[in-house]
Parts: sequence; C-alpha cells; structure tokens
Amino acid sequence: MQVIRDYSDQEIIAALKSDRETDGAIRFIYKNYYGSLENYVLNNNGSRNDAADLIQETLVTFIDIVQQNKFRGESSVKSFLYSIIRNLWLSEMRKRNNADNRNRVFEKGKDTEEQAMVQDMVKREYQKSILDLFEKLGEKCKQLLLFVYYEDLSMKEIAEKMPEYENEQVLRNKKYKCMKSLEQMINDNQDLKTQFKNALRYAG
Repeated sequence: MQVIRDYSDQEIIAALKSDRETDGAIRFIYKNYYGSLENYVLNNNGSRNDAADLIQETLVTFIDIVQQNKFRGESSVKSFLYSIIRNLWLSEMRKRNNADNRNRVFEKGKDTEEQAMVQDMVKREYQKSILDLFEKLGEKCKQLLLFVYYEDLSMKEIAEKMPEYENEQVLRNKKYKCMKSLEQMINDNQDLKTQFKNALRYAG
C-alpha cells in the first residue's frame, strides 16, 4: 500500500511546479479534498458522475493556474479548489438551462466562513473581469466608468474630477457612448455577456 505524505499548501504549490513531485501532490489532493468537493456537487443536485468529471476538471484547471504562476495564495488551496468547482458547476447548470437548480446551488449546504471566503474570491475575480473590459474602452471611458460604478460619484462630482469635460451633460453623453461601446464589445459574445452580467451582480 502506497503511503501518501502530507503536504502544506506551500508544498502543494511547489510540487505542482515540479515534474518529479506532481503525482504525489495530486494524490494528496484527491485523498484530502475529493470528499468535500464531491459533497458540494451532490448537495447541489449533481450526481457522483457529475462530481467525478468536475473534480477532474477542477484539478486540471488548478494545476494550469499554478504552473502559469497565477495562483497568488490569497486563499487556501482547499478554498480555491472549492471556488473552481463551484464556478464550474454553476456554468454546467447554465448549460443545462435549469434555473431552479442554478438558484439553489448558490447557498445550499455551505459552511458560513467558507462561503464568505469563496464569495469574496468570486467578487475579486468578477471585479477584475469588469476592469479588463473597461481597459479595452480606453483611458477616458475607463476613468469615467470607474467613477460611476466603483466610486458611485454623481455627475457633478465627476465633472470636478474631469474638468476636460465642459459640463454634466457632456459627461452624460460621454458615459452613454462608453456604455454603447461596451455593449457593442460584448454583444456578439454570449459567454462574455453572461460573465459581465454576473460581474455586475457580484462586484458591488
């Protein structure tokens, strides 16, 4: 019987970046986290087959993130895996077009502290999605929309911060044009449209 050594979060990350240690870290993850990840799917109207497929996809996604040095360590490995499988399951529910299951999946059967951590992680991810979209609109649109949606400033307050615009009406016209450009950007991309709608909901 093969003995599976214990890994700290830091050791898991280091092992996944090493060809020689990757298999051991994967075995550790399966042994210690498979059950809780499976229970999440089962408790939210999924089957064991659903869970098995999603856990495999979750692990592949996590390894890819780690090997690309995109894992910043702001949460534990367990919580990060949990956030990945949760987002994958929500995406699967959307594909199945089952609104009832999709709504129940949000809150059912989660530990309060872990839920708060995951929600915060998702919020940061979606905030970054919005900022990435704003960035593509150009500096002026980005600055204006950040003032409107992130700092919740009035047009009068924004006019004081952006004196290059003559008055509030000019700013409103600019905001309209920026939003039309954003709409055009995502109009032909259904995945991007869904992501942006979720982003607006979570980023507040």
